[in-house]
Amino acid sequence: MKMAQIDKDYFDKLAQTIVDCDKEACVRLVKEGLDKGTDPLEMISQGLGKGIKKVGDDFGTGACFLPELIGAADAMKEGVAILDENIKAQGKTRKSLGRIVIGTVKGDIHDIGKSVVAAVLQANGYDVVDLGIDVPEETFIKAVNEYQADCVAMSSLLTLTIQAMGTVIQKLKDAGVRNKVKVIVGGAPVTQEFADEIGADAYGHDAADAVHKMAILLGRK
Repeated sequence: MKMAQIDKDYFDKLAQTIVDCDKEACVRLVKEGLDKGTDPLEMISQGLGKGIKKVGDDFGTGACFLPELIGAADAMKEGVAILDENIKAQGKTRKSLGRIVIGTVKGDIHDIGKSVVAAVLQANGYDVVDLGIDVPEETFIKAVNEYQADCVAMSSLLTLTIQAMGTVIQKLKDAGVRNKVKVIVGGAPVTQEFADEIGADAYGHDAADAVHKMAILLGRK
């Protein structure tokens, strides 16, 4: 199919659907663009990507808050899911800075901090596989292999459960994949000293720091 020429106004409107957390408008514009033969990779880079980047930047400066960040990430996921299917059908691949497997460790059901980090990482161009809360050690290992992850990100808000992070790292070693994946840890009771003790590659004290450390870990800086 010949790709249509779409003006800047279309991409600006597509980006704005992400800023507005408007999933319905996002899906509608994505489908309209595909119907007109617009390049799906361009729709991500010039439309959805710019929208989620703005929300991520605004969150970092305090110009928007967690509900907006999560809403924008949800809208982004809806649009990207449709475009990914189209991209695969064309035999193409889209650019990603890396694939991250993230989760709150076993025994801990706190979700907000982990979800913020996941959303901000996605906003900055990473593919994020969110395993959720109370994630068993074996699930992290399985996800690393299944998704060919570049990094494992673990969170915990409970002092009693942070030792599970060290267990995951040991299981990565036992599975023979520790040297293939980076590990970053974070959460209220986690410190740089603890990260060093369990053999993590980095410690992120908040979402912005996690993005910065991820760029260093994966050679983007």
